[in-house]
Amino acid sequence: MLIAFANSKGGVGKSTLAVHLAAWLYDHGKSVALLDVDKQRSSSTWIAEAEPKLTVCTAETHEEVASSAQELAKTHEFIVADAPGGLEELSRTVLILAHLAVFPVLPSILDLRSVAEATKLLKFAQSINGGHPDGKLVLNRVRKRDRISRELAEAAPGLGLTVARSTIRDLQAFRLAAQQGTVVTRMGSRQRPAATEVTQLVVELLTDKLVFADRSQNRTASVDKSGVGEERIYGKASLAK
Repeated sequence: MLIAFANSKGGVGKSTLAVHLAAWLYDHGKSVALLDVDKQRSSSTWIAEAEPKLTVCTAETHEEVASSAQELAKTHEFIVADAPGGLEELSRTVLILAHLAVFPVLPSILDLRSVAEATKLLKFAQSINGGHPDGKLVLNRVRKRDRISRELAEAAPGLGLTVARSTIRDLQAFRLAAQQGTVVTRMGSRQRPAATEVTQLVVELLTDKLVFADRSQNRTASVDKSGVGEERIYGKASLAK
């Protein structure tokens, strides 16, 4: 399964969410690779520091994107792709190959308009792939009492995207994680609010696959759709099909 993080605007949190999704899947026993197509290479640099054992691949051309995705799919259950900011042709290639396209958006009307441009690429990919990939809009760096955030959530469905129920707040934990070369889900109880939001988002994005193997403690975590986990000692396990 290839999950692409895309947007026509940079600085919306694509790399942050891509890194956290990849690390979360790895820590829960999944074979996962990160495909970095963004020229800034933020996500590949970050994940290489956070988890050196996780497969990382970069690509600069259409041919490299396609061949890398095909090769990685042979040995990995999940490929997390960080697409370039902007509406360049590489973004189109990534979306054509994706099974799920995630569009992070910041709480501003200007950012909502940028997503409206990005969804044109999504619709192009869907037109040649029988309606795929699915598109999901994720509100990132949200202040829950912020009026603009509420208006954004109300306006987003007009784009024809599904809006994720799970949101990611503007928490210092994510900036600290980037500075320390780690992810919030590995930062202990002090950063639990941020870690919980990441878990809830991952579970919502992969809602049909709710049982994960925990690589760190050789156990499984059964997680319901609300993101609440119930851990049981079962030994090594894989995602539920």
